[in-house]
Amino acid sequence: MEKAIIIAEVGECFNGDLEIAKKLILVAKKAGCDIAKFQTLDFEGILENDPEKEWFEKIAFNPEKIKYIATYARKIDMPILFSPENKKTASWLLDIGFKDVKIPSSLIIDMGLIKFINKHFRRVFMSTGMASLSEIKKAVNNLDNVPELYILHCVSEYPTGPLLEKRGLKAMPDDDARLNMMKILMNLFPGHKIGYSDHTSGIIAPVLAVAAGAKVIEKHITLDRSMPIKNYKSGKKYLGTDHILSLEPQELREMVKQIRLTERILGTCRWERSKGEVILRDFMRKRFKG
Repeated sequence: MEKAIIIAEVGECFNGDLEIAKKLILVAKKAGCDIAKFQTLDFEGILENDPEKEWFEKIAFNPEKIKYIATYARKIDMPILFSPENKKTASWLLDIGFKDVKIPSSLIIDMGLIKFINKHFRRVFMSTGMASLSEIKKAVNNLDNVPELYILHCVSEYPTGPLLEKRGLKAMPDDDARLNMMKILMNLFPGHKIGYSDHTSGIIAPVLAVAAGAKVIEKHITLDRSMPIKNYKSGKKYLGTDHILSLEPQELREMVKQIRLTERILGTCRWERSKGEVILRDFMRKRFKG
């Protein structure tokens, strides 16, 4: 059976500290993940009145930071992936030498970015959170030049953070993962591989997604879910949105272990008897022969 690609999403969980970012890349490698992923953000394009401006500036990447992380990843032989925020940040990745890229759910309708990616990148992972089927179809149609396109089912709900609490939003429950929506994507896009980007807080949804046919799994990771982030306004500390939904190192290892076990249990899609059956076949058939 073809193994699912497991992407360890670092997201905001390096807290803007590149040394923590390096540790998380190593955590992903040791856990058996295939890729560690980051988000670029456009540090020059953050609006002055954005309530999270200071935080976004802290976690945003620029070309120098991307090169630093890429150099470390190559040193330990761990592939990394970035989500560009716009054509400018996508061009940074291209100039640095990246040929793979991730389109986040929020940018699936950005045709300028998608057409740029279609022209320049060879392997693309695209999340579909919040998108209608017509929006997904349009994005896929405009990625027709991409040799390898992975379409990821995603439910864009996140556990609570300081800003989300005011809106009454709580942690995404496991039963809102809606994994059967992958079947719709599989039927609509038979020429592409379908995966799952997870925002639940445990490991059961990613494991079940693989059992349901997902060819790629994306899961947030952190060194410690209790790792505090200092609030830029009040000075108080809070737990960042990504930390709360992320797996700690030992949990990540367990998820990878369970996914690989699931794949072994599923086996290959060939009609063949097991070695034990072959040994027992003649005996069992003769034993009760009338």
